Amino acid sequence: MSCLGIIQEITLDKLSHPLIQLRQKLDNLDALAYSIKEHGLLQPIMVRPIERKYEIVAGNRRYEAVKMLGLRKINCHLVELSDQEAFELALTENMHQKTMNPIEEAIAFNRYVKEFGWGGVSNLAITIGRSQEYVTKRIQLLSLPQNIISYIINERMPPSTALELLPLDGTQIQGLAKLMNNSHLTKNHIRQIVKDYKTTKNCNGTACYDLVHEEEADKAFRKAITVLKSALISWDDILRDMNDDWFLREIFMEYRIIMHGGIDTFLGMRKRMRRLHNIHLESSPQLSSAKKKHKLSKEPNEASIHVWKPSIY
Repeated sequence: MSCLGIIQEITLDKLSHPLIQLRQKLDNLDALAYSIKEHGLLQPIMVRPIERKYEIVAGNRRYEAVKMLGLRKINCHLVELSDQEAFELALTENMHQKTMNPIEEAIAFNRYVKEFGWGGVSNLAITIGRSQEYVTKRIQLLSLPQNIISYIINERMPPSTALELLPLDGTQIQGLAKLMNNSHLTKNHIRQIVKDYKTTKNCNGTACYDLVHEEEADKAFRKAITVLKSALISWDDILRDMNDDWFLREIFMEYRIIMHGGIDTFLGMRKRMRRLHNIHLESSPQLSSAKKKHKLSKEPNEASIHVWKPSIY
């Protein structure tokens, strides 16, 4: 790509924005205008001749800022470029200055590869100095529902988190997105839920969670907790029957604390497992319906899930 040309001062009325706009919104113009007013235009904008006007290739924000100041002319770097070269140069500058949001990047990449057919993902990646994986993942964002795309634009959802939703269908994505906004789920939570969805069985064409397995796991946790609590009671009996051998009592008390910690660990694991299961149900109407058909044992009230406190003997 050749960028040889001349520096020339051109009146603003002879300049026009490119037909292919890379950015949907030009922000922070006030700050840029103030900087230009105080220090002048440090770098000319790049333009190319198109019919009887000049099309801006790079420097749309600088052009708008100068326009805000009421100036008549602006320094321009005048170059001869093809449509593809102009697009590549504008895209490369925006990528290096990190002025585009992820969706603007995705749209630009998609147009380059699919709409205009100027090259494949590998060609574009080399041109803009990014990896093929980066380009591919950006384009994949456009496969998401429009409201998820809006979340990304408004920085309510990171693109890396949004990509975790791709394996899901539309209904599941909407349910999970709603839950994400209400529950502030992390990327790792989303990844785990999607992983579970991918292994979900299909019953008569309807996604259904393995409710029987979940119930069996819950029973196993409750049984283990009961056994540990019973063992702790028996351990306390041993401590009560001991004489005044403080050394032996210290050893037994140390292991009592370990047993007590085991009970707390299993209580926490059981609670986390059931919370994750409830997240699955809330994020999918199909799974919620399946739960109603297959009644699970009720979650015990908070009074029954208490923390064991060691007695002092």
